[in-house]
Amino acid sequence: MENLKTLLFFFGLFFIVNNNFAQNKPDRNQDSDPDTAWVSPNKSVPSFAEYQLYPTPERGRSTFGSFMIYLPDEYKNTTKSYPVIYYLHGGNGNQREGKWLMNEIDKAIKAQKMPPVIIVGVQALPIGWYCNANVGAKGVISGPVENVLIKNLVPYIDSHYRTIANSSGRGLEGWSMGGFGAIRLAFKYPELFGFTSSVAGALIEFHDEHNPQYLVNTFGPASGPDAGKSIEYFNAVHPRFYAMKNAERIKKYVKIRLLVGDQDWLYNNKGKLITNIFSEYLDSLGIRHDYTVIKNAGHMVPLEFADGTREYPIRFWVEAFNPVSAN
Repeated sequence: MENLKTLLFFFGLFFIVNNNFAQNKPDRNQDSDPDTAWVSPNKSVPSFAEYQLYPTPERGRSTFGSFMIYLPDEYKNTTKSYPVIYYLHGGNGNQREGKWLMNEIDKAIKAQKMPPVIIVGVQALPIGWYCNANVGAKGVISGPVENVLIKNLVPYIDSHYRTIANSSGRGLEGWSMGGFGAIRLAFKYPELFGFTSSVAGALIEFHDEHNPQYLVNTFGPASGPDAGKSIEYFNAVHPRFYAMKNAERIKKYVKIRLLVGDQDWLYNNKGKLITNIFSEYLDSLGIRHDYTVIKNAGHMVPLEFADGTREYPIRFWVEAFNPVSAN
């Protein structure tokens, strides 16, 4: 009996300690939203931005998504229309991730280095890869991210804000997973997006991904007998596929930028030069693009842009929208 009491005491002590640890253990990304949060539960935004909702009929009736939007200071005092940059967050990110770009662009506008633009910070599920998920495959929890963005969000922005609603006034920028998305959406819809910028973009092959669960969420099993179907789906939505399919239209409509740090695994993954391989593939198709390797920079280069450690190369966007005259 005495031994039983001792055992129960230690079991209870272990439970209390373990429970307290679980409650105090920080999330992998404390600023992240739940895996299925089309509407960000965190409505906080920087002073120069707004939190907004929009309907997402691609997901069903009475459903909504959220976004964060930056409007230039002059917007409320003019009747002009403005170019739009859609910022696509990285894995485990959310609409608030784009505040660093909004801040950089805002400073450039106020310094009269570039014309005023609108910036939309997209909420696109933490691990959604900016494509429609392989619905029905085991483990998939993502959804119709691509359809929501293309058929719901972009038309909503164009109908509710004064935008230059054509490819000459619409661009994409994304970091990491968002870089993958920025390139694939521009390559799939070259008549919609005239400019696309990938910052440390995850322009990877299926088995390059370090965390298999990031693949499972959207494409299906990363190993086992069904992995082949997941890989087939991944390849069918990869930017490389659309580069080949739409090469002539991309050459006609889209200006492209690839940025990667020389300390990033997406630059050199154990000898595999991931971003360079993608750049060379575009070269092989005759698709012109800017490819810049940033010295002494790793994967988290947006943080260095944000804290002033290094200057964000804004010239791409300056040249993109300077020729556009607002209506």
